[in-house]
Amino acid sequence: MSRRHTDITGRVLMITVLALTTVPVVAEPQMVGFQAASAAWKPPPGMLAALQRDLHITVEQAQARLLNEARFTPIEAQLRRRLGDRFGGSWLMGSRSQILVVATTDPADLPQITAVGARGEVVSRSLARLGATLGEVDAALATHPNGRVRYVDVRTNKVIVLSDAPSITEDVIEAADVDLVAVRVMSSIEKPRPLSDLLGGDVYYIGGTANHCSIGFSVLRGTQSGFVSAGHCGVAANTTIGVDRVRQGVFQASNFPGSDFAWVSVNDGWTPRPSVKNGSGGIVSVAGSRA
Repeated sequence: MSRRHTDITGRVLMITVLALTTVPVVAEPQMVGFQAASAAWKPPPGMLAALQRDLHITVEQAQARLLNEARFTPIEAQLRRRLGDRFGGSWLMGSRSQILVVATTDPADLPQITAVGARGEVVSRSLARLGATLGEVDAALATHPNGRVRYVDVRTNKVIVLSDAPSITEDVIEAADVDLVAVRVMSSIEKPRPLSDLLGGDVYYIGGTANHCSIGFSVLRGTQSGFVSAGHCGVAANTTIGVDRVRQGVFQASNFPGSDFAWVSVNDGWTPRPSVKNGSGGIVSVAGSRA
């Protein structure tokens, strides 16, 4: 499973759609009881630990956030449909994500927002308008070396651009006739790069061709990350591209015919995971073996 993420300070933690049993809409925000909710849903392995690590919260807070996100998901979807083109986005507040805020461009929508347990906020631009502005900014900066990080921030009701040359980036955007009132250019030296997981069973491509094989499982040789695969897939020095068509690694050794075994070292954009796809949509944990 590939993951792509950019580490942006202050970025809003958006509502996660979780597959749970139907949760009734309530009039006032309230915490979901841990024992009752845990019987209906258990987070995937590692999710709680990741939330603790990345958000600097306790396991109880992490569990509460997930449960509240699940509870608010149908409420947010309902309000999004009702508000239509007046919908200005939504976000969660509180250390346990216990408050759902829904934005609208029309003050007349506030009563129906609060009636289902959310907090309403009036904004100048709809989410659709912000999306259109982001598209205009993307087009304006398509060939510009700065401002590579661009996203809609529903809390500020603006399009955010991170650039190591803010004034130059603003000039480029303004020259493209984009409404600068709806855009905020922030100084940043961040250089985002794609990151991906190594999962057993995922496809990879050999030598920039359509020829492909599957990852066996992730391995570590000292500090070097990689994976094992079949020897007939490639020979030493062949390069590989991942399932998401991103540069991945190089065959270090291959034995075929014979044991039909090979190992591939990967670049630092790939993280080995102790997991293998089981062929039916599930994941099997595989870890601890040494050779």
